[in-house]
Amino acid sequence: MFSLSNILSGISKNLRWLWNSPTFTTWGNYGIQSLRLLLVTPLILTRFDETEIAAWYLFASLNFFGTIISQRLGLTFTRMFAFAMGGASNLAPIKGARKQENEGQPNWKAFERAYGTVGSLNFGIAWLNVLIALGMGWFGLNNLLDGYEAKATIWLSFAVMQATALIGFIYQRYSIALVGMNYVALSNRWDIIFSLLSVIAGSLTLYLSDNLLVLVGVMQSLSLLGLVRAWLLLRFVEEGRVARMKSYTFDREVFGWAWEPTWKGFVGQFGQMGSLQLTAIIYTAYGTKGEVASYLFALRMIQTISQISQAPFSAMQPQMSRLRSLGQTGELRSLILERASFTLGLTLLGILAGGLLFPFAMNFIESSISFVSTSAWFLLGALTLLMRFNILCCAVSAIGNEMVFYWDMALAAVISAGALLMLSNSWGVFTPILTSTIPLILILNFRPVFKARSILSV
Repeated sequence: MFSLSNILSGISKNLRWLWNSPTFTTWGNYGIQSLRLLLVTPLILTRFDETEIAAWYLFASLNFFGTIISQRLGLTFTRMFAFAMGGASNLAPIKGARKQENEGQPNWKAFERAYGTVGSLNFGIAWLNVLIALGMGWFGLNNLLDGYEAKATIWLSFAVMQATALIGFIYQRYSIALVGMNYVALSNRWDIIFSLLSVIAGSLTLYLSDNLLVLVGVMQSLSLLGLVRAWLLLRFVEEGRVARMKSYTFDREVFGWAWEPTWKGFVGQFGQMGSLQLTAIIYTAYGTKGEVASYLFALRMIQTISQISQAPFSAMQPQMSRLRSLGQTGELRSLILERASFTLGLTLLGILAGGLLFPFAMNFIESSISFVSTSAWFLLGALTLLMRFNILCCAVSAIGNEMVFYWDMALAAVISAGALLMLSNSWGVFTPILTSTIPLILILNFRPVFKARSILSV
């Protein structure tokens, strides 16, 4: 018989499991962020005009260069921190079998060497990103703001975005260290709180004001508060060891270990993100304001779906890297196959649901822009699904900091940009959709699958 105490005990056990689950809390984080689709996005589409909408979504694309570098650096050092937490003193990329060190106990000396090095690198990347973003912003916004009366507001909003992005990139080491120590659930729980505050603040700001600069100021202020939160968390985990470590030291050997996966990962991710983001920026010079706004919105939605669907896989990457460093191939294989299948299934469901719901929702709220055609959305979705499959296969190598097919991905980005420059707006929104995806799919082909099979002994 089931007693009330047994039922309550079972509920309490399940709640504790969910509370400490990296995957569930990652979904919770993404779920709160996705509230922007329901609360913030409709207000953006109705309170702003075409130019402001296009500028808002363009802002997210202009930092793609710095985002790629910082993400690659973050992933590289997250895995290196995971190696150190498994006891490794050698944090170099894993390309074969590796013996377990130190009985799996954390190697804090190696951890500190990596922590100081990533802090120094983040500082340099932050300033480089600002210079590149300013150049791309000048190119992308000039066409959108031609003849626009309130151009000063948009330029000032862009300046605020870049100033706060600079600070965010500099102090990214806090979140990198937390994830590397496998405090994914802890970080996600606080991210959920701050994401909820961001959604509420953004909604209230748009409801009370239709000024783009005010919205940028509110949202970016909360982003900066998130950095303070990560800084405080480091003082509570692992007896505050990391908080007492040197934040800015450059270790040549550590940099040597990180250099190969970082530059190769950067080249590869430039091919992945660059194919989409670079073509989006180029398209602003050729499409009409309505076409550009519609395409940038659709692209943002497809990226949001991909991000949310990635949670089952990305939440377990620190654990996957640790298993790789310990040589536990069987357990790693089961985990990757399960999580990759789940991720692709969720991506497909999100694309199908988006094609049905987004047009209806935008008509219902009387959006200032129209959604892309159904055929354009599902074409973008199908091609994105193929790219996500290849990227997950490449991730099997990447969890050990071994980067593959990076030059192929970079070549695809260059071909994508060149094709769009040649075709300009020949087929409307179909032009950036096809040019940003087809080259990468054709160049990679089935090679990522064969590489993943080899590592996992499938």
